[in-house]
Amino acid sequence: MEVSAFPFPYLHDDECSHLLGLFQDMDSAPSGFEFENVGNDNTRKRPRKEEEAVNGSDKAASGDILALDEEAKQQVKTMDGYYNHDVARPKRQRKASVEETASAASDIASGSGSGPSHHRRLWVKERTTDWWDRVSRPDFPEEEFRREFRMSRPTFDLICEELDATVTKKNTMLRDAIPAPKRVAVCVWRLATGAPLRHVSERFGLGISTCHKLVIEVCRAIYDVMMPKYLHWPSSDPEIQSTKRKFESNHKIPNVVGSIYTTHIPIIAPKVHVAAYFNKRHTERNQKTSYSITVQGVVNAEGIFTDVCIGNPGSLTDDQILDKSSLSNQRAARGMLRDGWIVGNGGFPLTDWLLVPYARQNLTWTQHGFNESVGGIQKVATEAFGRLKGRWACLQKRTEVKLQDLPYVLGACCVLHNICEMRKEEMAEGVKFEVFDDVTVPEDNIRSVAASSARDQISHNLLHRGLAGTRTL
Repeated sequence: MEVSAFPFPYLHDDECSHLLGLFQDMDSAPSGFEFENVGNDNTRKRPRKEEEAVNGSDKAASGDILALDEEAKQQVKTMDGYYNHDVARPKRQRKASVEETASAASDIASGSGSGPSHHRRLWVKERTTDWWDRVSRPDFPEEEFRREFRMSRPTFDLICEELDATVTKKNTMLRDAIPAPKRVAVCVWRLATGAPLRHVSERFGLGISTCHKLVIEVCRAIYDVMMPKYLHWPSSDPEIQSTKRKFESNHKIPNVVGSIYTTHIPIIAPKVHVAAYFNKRHTERNQKTSYSITVQGVVNAEGIFTDVCIGNPGSLTDDQILDKSSLSNQRAARGMLRDGWIVGNGGFPLTDWLLVPYARQNLTWTQHGFNESVGGIQKVATEAFGRLKGRWACLQKRTEVKLQDLPYVLGACCVLHNICEMRKEEMAEGVKFEVFDDVTVPEDNIRSVAASSARDQISHNLLHRGLAGTRTL
């Protein structure tokens, strides 16, 4: 490092005169402070002996300064060692210190350490599990259990048995794993009540993040393990014929294999592609900005889902979602729906396999009777979605689940709905929910001339066989 010889390097020689005046006015100038090449009339030569004495004192002073410098360097080294002691020590000592610290930390974490008292120990917050301990006992009242979980205990035990191999975890050295029934209970109670995670945490005596993790894990297990078994398209001919007979017996239209409907699930505005999830119809009706994700499903005559399409943004219409679904791109494209009708509302187009009501303003007697019968079939789907949202209250309000995890949660709700419907689980009157979604008639609402002729023929047969309803005429 280079040091300037002049104390004020940014001043010129002619700017120093006022400094000289300051020193001349002083009674005694500081010792050892002199300017070279500056005129001073009061200076005179010193005798040789005095000069030697002065030189000797200067050397002594210089020695003192050197000593002070060595002491300052030692202090700097000491301070550097205080702030960065690993650098000051040799590499072998640093390595040994790191190994000792790691060994002490592992001993403390495992509970076998005998280190000093100032070392940190593993700390776990104590939470009460009284509620779950009481609910999990066999003598817990069945009515209260059904009210809490929206299902009976035998149905809950069936779900636990199906998921046991997937959700069970092993114990560790630090703690015991959460039992599989409790994991399933956390998920089912959260879906059934829609309660915030902090309430789930209080009920089951678990951390909030742990509860959220359990809900996602169990929903994924239901989606992967139980959906192929409990939510699938009818594969056998006897099953398809049974569905057709039930629909025709109740609503007089032949060859119906399912009823389709689309509902919206409210969500928090996503961070990406927010415009795609903006629900204009709900916003206009509720006078509040709404974002949603859609669930489009087909149900049989008993209100059990046989096909679902989950995850499309709420800005899409029913016919746009249908065009993106596997129902249209796979089953219909492969000719699997040629021998039966799926009945939808006015938001769907008329196709070779999808039957919809007449959308005209002035309907004939025949067309009105047909629309009445189609409305009865469509009511099967709307009531099924109403039970779905009523049984799983988490679908009624904006959820805290991330957008990428939401399809697994919605799919799990559909699977649990099917299990409850198959086992004839009754719903309390207070939990029923009435769905209401605006219907937008597509511009191209007739996509098949053959389907239009078939619809007219069905309408004609209903009227002449005396099966068309006329109570609203």
